[in-house]
Amino acid sequence: MLDTILNGLLPIAFVIVLGWLSARIGLLKHDDAGVLATLVIRFALPFALFEGAVKTSPEKLHNVGFALCLTLGLMGTYLIALGVGRFVFRHDLRTATMQALVCAFPDMAYFGAPILAAVFGPEGFLAVLVGNLITSIFMLPLTIILTHLGDTDEAGNNGNNSNNRPEILRIFGQSLARAVLNPIVWLPVSGMVLSFCHVTLPGPVLTSVDLIAKSAGGTSLFALGLMLYGERFVINANVLVNLGIKNFLQPGLMALGAVLFGVVGAPAHQAVITGAVPTATAAAMFALKTNTYTTNATATILISTFLGVITEGLLIAYFF
Repeated sequence: MLDTILNGLLPIAFVIVLGWLSARIGLLKHDDAGVLATLVIRFALPFALFEGAVKTSPEKLHNVGFALCLTLGLMGTYLIALGVGRFVFRHDLRTATMQALVCAFPDMAYFGAPILAAVFGPEGFLAVLVGNLITSIFMLPLTIILTHLGDTDEAGNNGNNSNNRPEILRIFGQSLARAVLNPIVWLPVSGMVLSFCHVTLPGPVLTSVDLIAKSAGGTSLFALGLMLYGERFVINANVLVNLGIKNFLQPGLMALGAVLFGVVGAPAHQAVITGAVPTATAAAMFALKTNTYTTNATATILISTFLGVITEGLLIAYFF
């Protein structure tokens, strides 16, 4: 059991610290993380997910209960956090939307994928694959729409909601199109199609894909360490509630989904471990882009990452 925990978490912590130290001693800058993030999100991780899908049997991919479990955990957390932000903290719609994204968007690319791969092998990418599809097709477009509605409310539209409907549909269509055309969506889907069609790729092709795919884990964690350097350590009611929702409520919802939809064994463990993954750094990027909730977002990510190491260790110890 101890070996499983160390194999899953020690490399994660080690590479994150390396990234943080590289910024601390001046070898790299905080902004350099953006280049590494592009490499991971546009190339390494999409091919890693593609490889995981191709190498996974169709029987494991065709698991509707698993997809529903992840959907409940991800979108259920999003809606709960949105309600908390809107009605408990009395935030405006745009701010509440950013809080929901911070609470519900797990760092599957930087933090989750290396842990799942270390614990479950290539099959562990299944949770990242399905979870990424859910966030790309549902969560992120919804965030863009609600943010736009929040901007409209602030500007004031004299109650003329009918004029906003075509605009909302247009924004949703554009967001969905961008999500589908993103390599992190269509490459894994292509791998799933090949798996369902029982297509076996030639060895040299798989070796070529594997070469770039292997860089996803280490590069993403190093970039995460760079991103965390210099972030403000803030504790307030918003941050504490965010940590409770993200690090504890979301894995709880994943466990509930596993029970409701009959997910057992390794897939159930993958879902719960995915739910306990800390907040994605992409949530802070959304907050910075909209100039909304930035301090609470970055503080949540910073503390959630350290807390995530502990909660993931406890879950691995419990399951194995």
